[in-house]
Amino acid sequence: MSASAVIAGGLSRTDAKWAFMDAINNITDSYNNCGYGDTVGAKQNYLSTTSREASVNSKGQCTGRDDLSVWDAGDLKSSAVATTCTYTWSMPGVKNDLREADVRFNTHDYDFTNKPTSSCSNKYDIRSVGTHEAGHIFGLGHVGSGHSNLTMYTNSFSCKTIARTLGKGDVLALRSIY
Repeated sequence: MSASAVIAGGLSRTDAKWAFMDAINNITDSYNNCGYGDTVGAKQNYLSTTSREASVNSKGQCTGRDDLSVWDAGDLKSSAVATTCTYTWSMPGVKNDLREADVRFNTHDYDFTNKPTSSCSNKYDIRSVGTHEAGHIFGLGHVGSGHSNLTMYTNSFSCKTIARTLGKGDVLALRSIY
């Protein structure tokens, strides 16, 4: 299940690719509405599309490293809108030396959109969810109660684009890592 599986969510392969790339860039470019400049040194490198599947099973468990980072869509446990698996190599003096990251969007239980409208109902913004998952890829964890304005808030909100833009806590956390 490659990006083609996202078509069920109303996106073409090309639209899915651009949505995923935008989500990653929101993290690496520290895209925020707080007036903070981008001083986050995180980098990414897009290579190509693939027909390979993310190494994530239907229970949302990571199934092992295969040296290929894949974002796809498919079945996950019903409580998960999306799941991220990351693999790093520990290297002295290098923070978060990422080797592989797989992301799966749960298109079995949830619907996604690239452009939520005022008539949106029970659809998740693929770029908001993607930015949240990209946050995990680059070392960010969840934040809980009282922080629903942050990209890394534990829960996703249907029909909302707020998580496309990093909040102050998201930016400061990235700065502490990079």
